[in-house]
Amino acid sequence: MDLINFLRVLSRRKWLILAITSIALITTYLIAMQAPAVYKVSAQLSTGLSDFNNPFILNQRNRPLQKFELETKLKTLVETIKNPVVLSQVSYQLYFHDLKKSSQFRSWEKINSNYSAAELENAKRNFQERSDSLLALRSSDEIDAKHLGILKELKYDAKSLASTLKVARIPGTDLIQIIYASENPHLSQFVANTLCQEFIRYNFSNRALQSRQSTEFFARQVDIRKAELTQRIREWENYRRQNGLSEVENPMGEMFQVIERFELERDEMSRAKSESEEKLENLRNRANLTIPYSIQAYMNLDDRGGEKNPVVLNEKMARLSYNYVHSYFQNDKYKDSLMTVSQDLEEALFPLAQKMNPQSSDDGAIQEAVEEQVKVELYRDRIKAINIELRQMSREPSSFASLQSEPSVYAQEVERARDVYLLALTKLNEAELASQGFDTGSISQVAFVQPPQKPEPSNILLLTILSGLVALSLGIVVTFVLEYLDTSVKFPSQFGPLTGLPLLGSLNQLNTNNLDLVSLFSETHKNKSLETYKQLLRKIRFEVTENNIKSLLITSTKDGVGKTSFMVSLAYSLSLNGKKVILIDTNFKDKSLTEIIGADPSLEKYLNGEISRRKLITPSLFDGVDVIGCEGGNLSPSEIFPEDRFQDLMEDLSNNYDLILMEGSPLNSYADSRELAKYVGKVIPVFSAAQGINQRDKASINYLRDLDEQVMGAILNKVELRNLNL
Repeated sequence: MDLINFLRVLSRRKWLILAITSIALITTYLIAMQAPAVYKVSAQLSTGLSDFNNPFILNQRNRPLQKFELETKLKTLVETIKNPVVLSQVSYQLYFHDLKKSSQFRSWEKINSNYSAAELENAKRNFQERSDSLLALRSSDEIDAKHLGILKELKYDAKSLASTLKVARIPGTDLIQIIYASENPHLSQFVANTLCQEFIRYNFSNRALQSRQSTEFFARQVDIRKAELTQRIREWENYRRQNGLSEVENPMGEMFQVIERFELERDEMSRAKSESEEKLENLRNRANLTIPYSIQAYMNLDDRGGEKNPVVLNEKMARLSYNYVHSYFQNDKYKDSLMTVSQDLEEALFPLAQKMNPQSSDDGAIQEAVEEQVKVELYRDRIKAINIELRQMSREPSSFASLQSEPSVYAQEVERARDVYLLALTKLNEAELASQGFDTGSISQVAFVQPPQKPEPSNILLLTILSGLVALSLGIVVTFVLEYLDTSVKFPSQFGPLTGLPLLGSLNQLNTNNLDLVSLFSETHKNKSLETYKQLLRKIRFEVTENNIKSLLITSTKDGVGKTSFMVSLAYSLSLNGKKVILIDTNFKDKSLTEIIGADPSLEKYLNGEISRRKLITPSLFDGVDVIGCEGGNLSPSEIFPEDRFQDLMEDLSNNYDLILMEGSPLNSYADSRELAKYVGKVIPVFSAAQGINQRDKASINYLRDLDEQVMGAILNKVELRNLNL
C-alpha cells in the first residue's frame, strides 16, 4: 500500500483512533488516581535445564538442550506455576497463616461475622486435606464451594492471586522469575516464597507419580523380555549341541552380568537414598529445621567463589559419580575423590544451614541433617549415572555379538528376543532418568524474597501520557496491519502487478440480486452506483465485440465473485446491440444460472440422447438471450458428456448465435473449467475486490497465465466506488 492510500485509510478512521486515544487517557488517569499503594516482590526459580557442565545432562541426551526444546520446557513450567491447582496450595497456606490472629494479612472482620468458629475449623481441615493431596477445591461440591467462598472473601483464591501474579522466563537463562504485588509488603513476600515452595512440591509429586508408573510398567516388561531372551538362548544352544555345531559367542556376552551388577547397585542406592530422605525429613520435623530440598537453594547465602562454593562442590561430586560408574566401579581414585568432595560439601553447607536456622541451638541436629542431605545428593548422582550407563549400553549394537552369520531360525529368534529386551531396557532407563529430573531439570528457589521497604511509584502523569501514546500508536499500527494483511485487490491499478493477468474491465460493488437490467439500461440513474455499473459494463461489452469471438468461458478462482450475475448482465447488454446470445450453464457444481433463469435442466439429457434438440434451449426474459440449463452434480464435464457430441453442439450453436457464454466451476476446487477451456475461443476469469488472493488462487492464476492469449482479460468485480478513480 502506497503512502497516499495509507493516509486515505488513516483519514477515514481518524475519529476511531482519536476516540480510542481519548478513552485510554481518561481511563488511565482515573485508575491511577484511585490505585492503592502496591508492594511488589520478585523471586527466582532455577530449573537446571541449561546446566551444560552436568555430565548427566550431556550424556543423557548426548547433547545440550536445543533452543526450541529449552523454550518449550520452560514455557511448560511457567504455565504449571500459574496452574490453579498450584495457586490453590498457596491459598491454603495463606488461610493457615491468617488463623494466627496476631499476624493476619487482611481483615477477617467480615469472615468472623459470617462464619462460626466451627465452620472456620472445618475449612481448615478441608484445606489441610487438599494441601496434603495437592488438590484444588471443586466448585461443584457444596462444601468446597462454601470454603472457596471464604478464600474469595479474603481474595486468597487462585483467581485473585493470579490477577497480580506474573511468571516468566528471564531471557537468556533457564531461570523463571515470579513477580507478585499486593497492598501489604509481608503478604507479597509470603505469597512469592510460598508459591516457589509449593510449585517445587507439586512438580516433584507429579514427576514422582508419573515416573513411578512408567518405571513399574517397563520394569515388568524388562523381566518378561529377559526371561524370553534367556529361553531363546537355551533353545539355540541346545540346537547347536544336538547338531554337533561348534560353540559360538553368547549374543549377550558378559552384558547380562554387567547389567545385573548395575541394577543391583541402583537398587541399593535407591534404598539408601530413601532411608536418608526419611532421616532428613524426620530431622526437619523433630528439630524444626529449615533445610532446603536442593543444594542450589544455598547459592544466595554463600558469596565464596572457587571450589569452596557448595554449588561448585555439588557439580564436582556429580561429575566424579558419573566417572566412577563409567569405570564400572573399578577406579578407586574416583571413589576416594568422591569421599573427599562429599566431606568438603558437608563442611561448606554446615555454616549455611546454621544461617537458615538462627533460632536453633541444636548444632548436632543441623550437622546430621547436612550429612543426610549430602548423602541424598550422592545417591541421586549415582543412580543417575547408572541409568545413563544402562541406557548407553543397551543402545550400542557393538556391545553384543552379531548373529547375522548364523542362518538358523533359532539364531534369528535369539536376535529378535535380544532386540526386544534391549528396547524394553532402554525405555526402563529413560523412565528412571526422567524420575531423576531430566524432563524438567533440578528445580530450586535461588532468590528468596524479603519484604519491600517502599511501595511502587505511581507515576500518574507518566502512565497517562504513555497510555495515550500507546493507544495512538496501537490504533495506527492496527490500521496499518489490517490494510497490509488485506490481500484483496481493492484498486484496478493493483490487479496487473499482483496477478500478471490483463484486466479487461472493472465493475463496482452493486447488489445484483434484484437488479432490473431493463431499467438499468433504459434510463439515466441518479444513483451513482447504478450509472457507474452500466457504463463500466458497456466498456466490457465493447471489448468483447471488438475481439469478434464466438464463444467465451466465464470462470473464477473461487466462489462468491459474482460471475453468474456478470454473465447475465453482459448477455443482456450484448442483446441491446442486436447480438444473439446463448448462455450455457456448465457450472455443474453450482447450477445457479439454471435456477436464476428458470431454465430446463436439459444439457446432460440432450448430450446423452434422452431429449431432442427442440427441448434443449430455454428462452430467457430478454429478447435475443437463450439459456441451456444443466442438472448439475459431482461429475466433471469430461465424465458427463461425450467429447465429440458436445463439440458438435458448440459448432451448431455458433452458426445460430453471435456469442456463446459458458459458466465454469471455480478453478481452485474443480477441474471443470480446465476441461471446458478447449471448447471456447477465449476465457474471462472474474475476481472480486472484496476477497483476498491466497495461495490456492495463485496456483489457479498460474494456470490462467499459461493459457496466454486465450485469456481475453480478467474482470475485477465488486470494486468500491471510491476506489475506481484511484
